[in-house]
Amino acid sequence: MYERKQKLQNIILMAIDAACLVVSYLLASCFSLYLRPNTLQITMHDVVGSLWIVFLAYFCVFIFFNMNQYLLQRDAYEEMVYVIKVNVFVAAVLAVVFYAAKYIWLLPRGVWIFTVLLNLVFMYAGHIAAKKILIARFCSGPKQHIYLVTTSDRVEKVLNQLSMSEDYASYAISIGILDEDMRDQMILGFPVVADRESLFEFARTQIVDEVYINVPNGDQRFVENCIRGFEEMGITVHLNISVLEGHDGFCKQIGMIGQYPVVSFAPRFYDYNKLVMKRLIDIAGAIVGLLITGAVTVFLAPAIKLESPGPLFFKQKRVGRNGRFFYIYKFRSMYQDAEERKAALMERNEMKGAMFKVTDDPRITKVGKFIRATSLDELPQFWNILKGEMSLVGTRPPTVDEFQAYEAHHKRRLSMKPGLTGMWQVSGRSNIADFEEVVRLDCYYLDHWSLQLDAKILLKTIVVVIKKVGSK
Repeated sequence: MYERKQKLQNIILMAIDAACLVVSYLLASCFSLYLRPNTLQITMHDVVGSLWIVFLAYFCVFIFFNMNQYLLQRDAYEEMVYVIKVNVFVAAVLAVVFYAAKYIWLLPRGVWIFTVLLNLVFMYAGHIAAKKILIARFCSGPKQHIYLVTTSDRVEKVLNQLSMSEDYASYAISIGILDEDMRDQMILGFPVVADRESLFEFARTQIVDEVYINVPNGDQRFVENCIRGFEEMGITVHLNISVLEGHDGFCKQIGMIGQYPVVSFAPRFYDYNKLVMKRLIDIAGAIVGLLITGAVTVFLAPAIKLESPGPLFFKQKRVGRNGRFFYIYKFRSMYQDAEERKAALMERNEMKGAMFKVTDDPRITKVGKFIRATSLDELPQFWNILKGEMSLVGTRPPTVDEFQAYEAHHKRRLSMKPGLTGMWQVSGRSNIADFEEVVRLDCYYLDHWSLQLDAKILLKTIVVVIKKVGSK
């Protein structure tokens, strides 16, 4: 029931948003052609031929910034704020996509500005209209007859929760109470029509579109018989899952493992489409990064080799997503015997907790100090990113010995692929002296992850590297 309405809402809004952007671009281009016909050497044939670029821009915006599922929860002011945020993003994406496609001459400043302004107005009006249409569609016409099967101690709470739904007015609810005979009574305006013995008789003789069973843990066989009995009548059955009922902090999904239906719990589930986009950005960033690494290597290789004999690259076993081991690559910034000398320096460790950091580490070479201060030592990790072991943005991968000292809650920072940069790196880097603060920042990133947050961290990383904030 909910899924069908959500799909209808998303399809309507996707069509509205795409149409608004296309119409805005066409109108802005027409206005420019009419007002400045001699200076713009652009024809309507050119404009129409560039619509594929507009659709590509819309696709990028949809992938990065699709929050349409919350349309019915937003009031008019919140909708305006949302539409403004989207159109700021639209403005940037349009410019980037037109430039990348070498069609920037079709998007002069006037067309670009008017497209965004018109789209803002059209999108806001379209969303308000869509909300009214959806509410009218969900709440008018034939009511959805819901048969609530529950117990006397739960019924009011369940009805109150249902009342918070946007399409509550579209429900015609009848109640079956299992533990008492309360037939012919009214509860919060809805009739009790059956007890345990007459449960199926009501469904057989009356209008019932869907059954919602909300009962405590107990008689599993009775619940199975209920589901089977309603299914025999061709009625869709929804079963409340009481595991962790009343506990906050978990996202829940229904799925299958083999032939077994399961409920999946996690602090957060991530949108697969956005994860695919994150991976594509990683691949593009890694390719560019490796080209830069190749150019830098020409200059760094002689300096590293001349000061300290040994390999150019430092290879170390690290711990990645969910405890997977992989080898990280860096330009070597320490003497060859650095790992052997680490134990002698543990008493100087400035980090509280499962991480090692020392100011003026004697194992670091002079060239090493420079490439660490400028973060050039990290460049070979673009190879890890291209291989899929790391991401541009994530949580920094710990060493094996650091990982072995983790407490249980520390491992959560490894629930996403590790990154070249991350939240704590742009929040002080080496100035943070408590590992628990690192974990807190990393968990904040995991809880609030979005492509926009990744972009923000990448931009902050550039500033941090240039200013050498917290570098040691």
